[in-house]
Amino acid sequence: MVVRSPGLLTFSVEKNLGPKAEFFLKEMNGDVAQLKRFPQYFSFSLERRIRPRHRMLSQVGVSLPLEDMLKVSDGGFSDRLLELRFKTLEVGAGQRL
Repeated sequence: MVVRSPGLLTFSVEKNLGPKAEFFLKEMNGDVAQLKRFPQYFSFSLERRIRPRHRMLSQVGVSLPLEDMLKVSDGGFSDRLLELRFKTLEVGAGQRL
């Protein structure tokens, strides 16, 4: 993981790595393999990016891979969320017909 994201060595375990890992594993029901594939997860703000985006995805009932959820700008994320919401509505409407 450190080879892919050397900045991890500069993060505090207590203030950064621990809380983010705990949130990912417990709240997001993620697995360690995902973190190994995308260690940059730890470089994003838990309170300003990770938690709010996870909450929005959960409210809509969809999920995204970590990199798709976090790497895009706020506008790009909003667009993607809207697109996913429309797809879920289309699927739901198609099942009722």
